[in-house]
Amino acid sequence: MMTQDVQCQSWKQGQKVKPKQKSMTGNNSVFSRTSYLVESFSLNSVERVVSRSGQGRKPDPTYRRDRKQVSHLVSVLRGTGKKVKNIDLETLTLHFDNYTQAVNLLLSRIYSSPKRVEDLGKQLAEYRGRAYTLLRKEKDLCYEHNEDIKELVFERLHRNVLEQTGRMLLADWTRRQLFTAALKYLNDTPEDLLTLLRRKRIPSFMIRKVRDSCKSTKNNGSGYHYAMGVLRQVRLAIDRHVLDTLELKIGWRARQRKKIALLLKNNSAEHKQVSTIVSKLVEHWVKKGYPFSTPQLKSYSLDFSASTENSTGQGYWFALDNERENEILMHLKLPPGIDGTPHDESPYKEKTLAFRFLDWLPRAAAQDRRKAETVRERRQIHRVESLTFRAAKFEDMHTQLMNTIQFQHTAHRLAKLKQRKGTDPEEIIQLQEKVKALKRSRRSAPPRLLLRGHKVTLQIPFLSPNGAVSSKVFGDREYSTKAGADRGLRAPVALSVEKEKSFEDLLITVGNLVERRESIRKFVYPLTSEVTLKKNNWDKKRSGQSYPTQVLRQDKQIAASWRKIRRLDREIARQVASRTVWFCEEHRVKKLFFEDLRSFQAHAGSRDLSYNLSSNLWGKIIDTVRYMRESLGHSKYSVWTVNPRYTSQTCHVCGERGVRVVDETSTAERKGGEYFYCSKCEEHFHADINAARNIIHVQDSSAAPGRTKDSCPSLSTLQ
Repeated sequence: MMTQDVQCQSWKQGQKVKPKQKSMTGNNSVFSRTSYLVESFSLNSVERVVSRSGQGRKPDPTYRRDRKQVSHLVSVLRGTGKKVKNIDLETLTLHFDNYTQAVNLLLSRIYSSPKRVEDLGKQLAEYRGRAYTLLRKEKDLCYEHNEDIKELVFERLHRNVLEQTGRMLLADWTRRQLFTAALKYLNDTPEDLLTLLRRKRIPSFMIRKVRDSCKSTKNNGSGYHYAMGVLRQVRLAIDRHVLDTLELKIGWRARQRKKIALLLKNNSAEHKQVSTIVSKLVEHWVKKGYPFSTPQLKSYSLDFSASTENSTGQGYWFALDNERENEILMHLKLPPGIDGTPHDESPYKEKTLAFRFLDWLPRAAAQDRRKAETVRERRQIHRVESLTFRAAKFEDMHTQLMNTIQFQHTAHRLAKLKQRKGTDPEEIIQLQEKVKALKRSRRSAPPRLLLRGHKVTLQIPFLSPNGAVSSKVFGDREYSTKAGADRGLRAPVALSVEKEKSFEDLLITVGNLVERRESIRKFVYPLTSEVTLKKNNWDKKRSGQSYPTQVLRQDKQIAASWRKIRRLDREIARQVASRTVWFCEEHRVKKLFFEDLRSFQAHAGSRDLSYNLSSNLWGKIIDTVRYMRESLGHSKYSVWTVNPRYTSQTCHVCGERGVRVVDETSTAERKGGEYFYCSKCEEHFHADINAARNIIHVQDSSAAPGRTKDSCPSLSTLQ
């Protein structure tokens, strides 16, 4: 699951303000951006029977050892394991190639002139409409005056090409502005430049100064982390230049950082030499400009977000399969130069590439309804609420998808009737009224296609419930409490909800998922080193020849293991986020605060603890919590990230510094201990719970969600 702002991008400003809508927090809130919840569907070839759990699924007998008995079935079953036929994959790959070439062609024309990049980037940052409406005014980017573009895409697909180009241009332009601001700041303050290179972590004051000095970056959470990423890239470029100048070959990034820090020590012999090299390099970049690279689109994806639903020219067409229940046909319009196959339900005739996918939303809703009835008998009230809401959400998404398909077909039929002579005027009026009603209904947004290996995924953005579904399920609720979430060493998340004079706490664990994930990692790392060594030896002796079969098999095994790890990461994030959200729902939490660990780096020798504090997984958990909270109808301002400084070392009762201890009876300090001991209060608390309670009070309000508070008022005396 994930969220996506499709119709209203992050750079859009000045949108028409929608009417005020009452949120679940009890306040009237104005939604200037449309929030979408994206669900994925697996595409299959049209001829394939979509497999459903418990319905005729049998193992392939070709994998048995006694293959002689099933040799007559091999020809029949061969290829049934693939969801998409090879010929469809080849055609779709050509389609994506054309789309990628068109985007990169427009980017190359824009980036041929640095002045043009600056002008268009500034215009996009100030523009109040969609990107393609601005870029199509450029003569060498528009569709009418460029034959080479016409050979790659058709006219309506060109909208999506321009939209993708505009997004990439604006993101790169903003990054360049941040780079320029960072280099100017570092050049003006040589002491801060050396501090950046000496320290392991980038100081927060430096990130704030770069962010605030760049006019194109807004003062919110994303701007803070964009500035931090830019400073990391600047430091990486400087480190590599210094090592190359001194002819020091160090491949591992951690060792590079350690070496640079040693060279810049005040008492080192190389301090003055390295300082001179660094200052000259930064001064050269400020005068001549940083050597930026031209952005390129490399991913195999196709975004229809600039399309509309009322025309077949948009490039995609949905049609219900009347012979198979809850299965939908998706027809893609192919650009010039790519031949397709005609299909009866497709309006694109021979320029059609057809797929089918299972609309699993009704089945998922029915399963949740049955589970809710079973759980109700056990009197698990909160579990009943979660299952009932999820079923209602899936039913709402299914309705949106059906409204979209009906709107497509009705609008297309109306356009065809208007072109015919002798059409009954009453029929046209009826269709017009139907189209108006469907326009006002809740509908899904234009989809996105992804191609990863042999798997084709369709992502459809659905309108977030925004309180409509949740209010129907839960009724009127008042949310007034606050909660803090700490990333624990032993449990993934420690939650604490503050009530009037007490706290409600919860330690969230995920069973053996972390152990399984760690066991796979410990298996993959040595295998990767072994395969890399074999490849290097093979390249030295037989350069240009293909690797042995054993090495290729091990390569596939490594890739499969990393896919398992990514799946486990998603499942861990989903389970932790689900328990977090419903615990907050149980205690009527209005604001939820997470500690900001996106710049966290585990100390050397931490071993398994480095995974437990993984910033990557922590970010996935936060994103999933945001997704679920928005699906419940909460505002996007209900989830925040805050600076966790001193929250693990401070007593939440008196504010004094304490120590980690082994258990509830010990008072001797033990690093990494499970409990926290305060000598002033003479109390023991679970260390993660104590940190979660401190996180609640780090920040009470701010201008934007996700913003990191740079100082902790309640803990300022400790700094």
